[in-house]
Amino acid sequence: MKIGMYLGTSKDWWAYLGVRSNPCVVEAAGDAKRAIVFDDPPLLPEKERGLSAAHYFFVVWDGVRKPEQIEKARAVANAGTNFTALVVGDLSRADDDASVLSLYPAGKMQFDRVRPRFDLRTWAILFLARVKGWLMPLKNVRQAAGKRWATASLLFARPKVVFCGVYGLTPPAIAELCDRSSIDPGLAAQYESIWDGSAHNLESYRAHLRRSGLFLAGLYDESVIDGWFLQTAVHLLGREYFILKWRETGAGMFVHNYGGGNINVYTTPFYRQHLFLDFGSTAGPGNYPRLADLSYFRKRYVSIDLRGEPEELAAAARNGELEHRFEAEWDRMAGRLPTGHGAH
Repeated sequence: MKIGMYLGTSKDWWAYLGVRSNPCVVEAAGDAKRAIVFDDPPLLPEKERGLSAAHYFFVVWDGVRKPEQIEKARAVANAGTNFTALVVGDLSRADDDASVLSLYPAGKMQFDRVRPRFDLRTWAILFLARVKGWLMPLKNVRQAAGKRWATASLLFARPKVVFCGVYGLTPPAIAELCDRSSIDPGLAAQYESIWDGSAHNLESYRAHLRRSGLFLAGLYDESVIDGWFLQTAVHLLGREYFILKWRETGAGMFVHNYGGGNINVYTTPFYRQHLFLDFGSTAGPGNYPRLADLSYFRKRYVSIDLRGEPEELAAAARNGELEHRFEAEWDRMAGRLPTGHGAH
């Protein structure tokens, strides 16, 4: 069986890691002579639709939040029963559908379990992805406006605690969540009135956390936002809390918020001397692209559990107890953090 991929920008590599590590994907294809992997129906060429000898895999990167999107993809592919949805994150809304699987396997990921074959076009895309991985440090320095020296020195620096990604709940983050949930983006303006952009130390952040928690709990109680929105917003608040907490230990750190440009320290064989923070995915539980990268390139990481059921999180937010939840997780894993001085 040969595999062809039609995926959004830079996602071919992450799908490849899923196929390499998860035998269930190849097993789902059965005796098909060809597998076609796509994540956006318009990206699937007309000539690749409705092939009787093919099995179609539709990748859902953000959990099964809208089950109808899977049926729309099935219809576009004209796949009949030769169709499987491969999901990153939450599967709870799939109603135990046998045609819905996790893209990544559960537990520790291993990448020698499957040796997939790709068509020439896909092979070339994956080869280019590998080249980009080797060149990633140069791209990072070019994109690191305002912190080029810190980014360049990270390549050879002594071990630090490292996180590059989105953290903190800001008005733009609220607006993005509203867009993904089809909610009035005016919520961002409401949140801006209580947002404290100057909360750069843990003491001021505690007050901001309590205000944000009350704001989110009120929206959830009034059914303005759903459980996913609440979980994701609390997740972002928790990430910033932990980063500020680590800074106060004096540990050597390198932290970059994607709001200031994309620095990718994950999809590359470099930076292996550092200890990476894994806060999990806002898409839901289980393995996900960043963790797949860390595992594939054998990088050390500490996993922080910021999960919680919506009702549980709403109660904690309503009672001003989100900090207590975060502190309990800090106590669980703080012993794995190296101490020192020199935060960036």
